[in-house]
Amino acid sequence: MAKKAKDFNENNSAEEQVSSAETQAGNENTELSEAEILRNELEAVQSQLEEYKNKHLRALAETQTVKHRLQQDIKRAKEQGADKAILAVLPVYDDLKRALEAANADPNSITEGVNKVLDNLRRSFESLGIKESAQVGDKFDPNIHEALTAMPTDDHKKDGTIAQVFESGFTKDDRTVKAAKVVVFQK
Repeated sequence: MAKKAKDFNENNSAEEQVSSAETQAGNENTELSEAEILRNELEAVQSQLEEYKNKHLRALAETQTVKHRLQQDIKRAKEQGADKAILAVLPVYDDLKRALEAANADPNSITEGVNKVLDNLRRSFESLGIKESAQVGDKFDPNIHEALTAMPTDDHKKDGTIAQVFESGFTKDDRTVKAAKVVVFQK
C-alpha cells in the first residue's frame, strides 16, 4: 500500500507538473498573442503615420506650386497693365515730336499742335478709364483735391469751390490716382 501511495503521489506530482507546464505554455501563448497584437498595432500606427507624412509633404508641395503660380500671375498682370498704359501714351510722344517739328517750321503753329497733343492725351486717359478730377468752379472735395491756399470771396455761391487748378488730378474707377492741387474760394 505504501507503494500505491507513492505511485499515486508520483502520478499526482507528474500530473501537476504537466498541468503546470500546460499553464505556463498557455500563459506564454497568451503573452505571445498579446505581443503579436501590440506588434500589429504598432505596425498599423507606423503605417498610418507614414501615410500622414506623405500627405503632408504632398500638401506642402502643392502649396508651394500654387504660391509660385500666383506670383507669376501677379507679375504677368503688372507687366500687362504697364504695357497697356505705355501703349495708350505712346501716340502722345509722336504727337509732341510732330508739334515741335511744326513749330520749327512755323512758330505760330505751336498752339494748335499742343492742343492736338492734349486732346490725344485725354483720349488715351479715357481709354484707360482715367478721368480728370478738378475744374474751376467745381465743389472742393478733400478726397480728390488738395487745397494749396484759400482765396477770399464775398460771393456765397463761390464759397468752397475751386478758384484755380495748379496741377490736374485724376481718378480711375472712383479711386484717386493723383489729387488735384487747387486754390479754393473761401468766405
